[in-house]
Amino acid sequence: MNAPVPSVAAAGPAADSWFANYRADDYLFVSPTASVLGRDAALTLAPGPEPLWQRAADLLAEAQNSGIAAPVLIGAVPFDASRPARLVVPRQCQLDGPLDRRSMKPAAKTSIATPITMTSVPPEEGYEAAVTDALERFAARELDKVVLARTLDITLTSPPDRPMLMRSLLQRNPHGFTFAIPLDDSQTDAGNPPVFLGASPELLLRRQGRRVILNPLAGSAARQADPVADRAAADALLASAKDRHEHAIVIDSIAAALRPYCRDLRLPDGPTLTSTDALWHLSTWIEAELDDPAVSSLELALALHPTPAVCGHPTGAAFAAIHDLEPFDRGFFAGLVGWCDAQGDGEWAVSLRCAESDGASLRLYAGAGVVPGSEPARELAETGVKFRTMLAALGLMTSQQPASGRD
Repeated sequence: MNAPVPSVAAAGPAADSWFANYRADDYLFVSPTASVLGRDAALTLAPGPEPLWQRAADLLAEAQNSGIAAPVLIGAVPFDASRPARLVVPRQCQLDGPLDRRSMKPAAKTSIATPITMTSVPPEEGYEAAVTDALERFAARELDKVVLARTLDITLTSPPDRPMLMRSLLQRNPHGFTFAIPLDDSQTDAGNPPVFLGASPELLLRRQGRRVILNPLAGSAARQADPVADRAAADALLASAKDRHEHAIVIDSIAAALRPYCRDLRLPDGPTLTSTDALWHLSTWIEAELDDPAVSSLELALALHPTPAVCGHPTGAAFAAIHDLEPFDRGFFAGLVGWCDAQGDGEWAVSLRCAESDGASLRLYAGAGVVPGSEPARELAETGVKFRTMLAALGLMTSQQPASGRD
């Protein structure tokens, strides 16, 4: 099942036939350029005093020495990178180019899950109060951006059909980064372990040889059903001084973090627009060349993480504010998810539009960037829109809306 790393231009297999091999306890990462399917964790990253990227490189070397051909490391890194990561080298790993989705069967329009309860944490008014608190911190000049998140905790009548859910995410988000990372190796639930899954719109970085590509997103607006209104929303976002300021904070921070590692850093003059089914985003495409070819995709990703797109600025003050204002542990939300091979090539997305699934319980995550001028009700509504990726994949958009009635 192990295969050599494809060129980003290489054509991949038909999506339906490729996905037919997926099982609920497999490791999956599908992007516009690569498709990774891993099975049976042969080696799992353990805690240790060495830097995370060094332990990951050592794990790949151990895999090679143990006879695993073309080993691939796949998994997730938490928002707080000092916490344990979930990174494994699968015993079997299929690594292909982009999937051919032209013949992929449409996602089911019926619900694949039946909810008993859906609860926002914090409650809507608590989230708005946190945004108000952040605005007061801006006034006191403690920080100039913070990303505040909330969760949507869902109890279902029964565990969702995981292959069906992943197929739905894959089909609905063709330009995104679809992933499923089992959170332990136990088989206590008939091969259906707890899993971190989602379909992120944001590439943190892709490394192939010395070439590095990044595509940070910051600043967003809800899509509209009417095409004229939708275009107006996109144009308003591109012209928004508030959103362009929020985006510039992210780009400046990423560029500063890249410069010690890269040469020939190519930055456009300003952002462009990109979209998902639910949102317009301000987007910047960045290209660079590594000074040292020994720097792996994971090492560089960790040097950038967390960016102001998911944390805030300055990082330390924003991190402290998140700890003060969010009444839950982010876990792997707003962390990193992706893969890296023994040559250091790989791809890492920011883990957004995601959920943790354990049996009949789901915890969905969504956040919004708060800057001076932000309005609490609008930030609450933005998080509600971001829940839609997972809710739509579950088939819950029509049966029950997100916790924010103002969404």
